[in-house]
Amino acid sequence: MKFLMWLVLAVLVVLALRKKSSTISSAQQQAPLDGGSTGSSPNPNPNSANQHAETMVCCEHCQVYVPSSEAVYRQQQVFCSVAHADLH
Repeated sequence: MKFLMWLVLAVLVVLALRKKSSTISSAQQQAPLDGGSTGSSPNPNPNSANQHAETMVCCEHCQVYVPSSEAVYRQQQVFCSVAHADLH
């Protein structure tokens, strides 16, 4: 009985591995093969991190770094939020 259980388990593992490898190979066949000749990144998402790096600035109150576009500037000081800017 133990032998039969191990045999069934081995068959299930083999079937799962075959299914996984066939899924991977079909996904590779569907991928475009342009060779990267255009020089664009493979990720079409314009919000990806490698598209644009932004300067980080430090809050004068809590010392947390925030992107400069999200920072609050008051009297030549930088804050992470309006609440921290109001405290000074």
